Amino acid sequence: MSGFSLKKWYLDAADDQGNVFIGYWISLHWRALSLSGYQYLWHSPGEGVITQSEMTRQPEPVWQGPDYLIWQYKNLNASWKSLAESIEKTIISDRGEIEWHCLQPKAKSKIELPQFCFTGWGYAEYININFPIWNLPFKTLFWGRTHSENHYLVWIKMEESDNLNIVWYDGKPDTSLVISDAQILGSGFSLELGTNIPLRKGKFISTVLRPFENIIKLFPKKSFIFDEQKWYNLGILKTGETSEKAITIYEKVTW
Repeated sequence: MSGFSLKKWYLDAADDQGNVFIGYWISLHWRALSLSGYQYLWHSPGEGVITQSEMTRQPEPVWQGPDYLIWQYKNLNASWKSLAESIEKTIISDRGEIEWHCLQPKAKSKIELPQFCFTGWGYAEYININFPIWNLPFKTLFWGRTHSENHYLVWIKMEESDNLNIVWYDGKPDTSLVISDAQILGSGFSLELGTNIPLRKGKFISTVLRPFENIIKLFPKKSFIFDEQKWYNLGILKTGETSEKAITIYEKVTW
């Protein structure tokens, strides 16, 4: 299945009041097909989760200066100001590469939509996959990001054929990551999770790829049927003798 490529931007923002914004920008190429689309998700304590999506060639997020990322399209005006150095990881299998670019592991973000505006901690990444997604070299993926006033965490855990288990604590990689329902643990920190607020649950084809739903049927049957669960969580990050309120967005994806 040659000629496959997938590029996906993921950007988020969240505050300690339960306001959350998540945005996806996707460009997918396979054989003669070339698709682009986006989806926004936002959550507020009063309204719950609202989504907006479209299959269109929407502009990608762009840099204004070395540390200021903006995303503007129709009624969205969003920005992320970097507060930490970028992180990169290339995941190699016998099928190809997954290039993970965590451009802003911690940022100050501002989200402006007509019906939803707030400022909070933010995060931005993009991923390039150059081999068919139905050949991914793992069966379970855990990903998350945590922001407190003075610290941040980003973690990736992949189980089964190509195992990966790593957390970046203030930019420093640590392979002692332990994930449970109540805690995220690593060297020098303990993240005590609070109550999960669901942001997304379901098959990827019916959530992020919903704008492509009819065209995706042309792909091999198992291409985009994996289940994604994503949560917002307000907990406590303990580092040494200090503890801080910590805002976490994290997910579990299974194939």
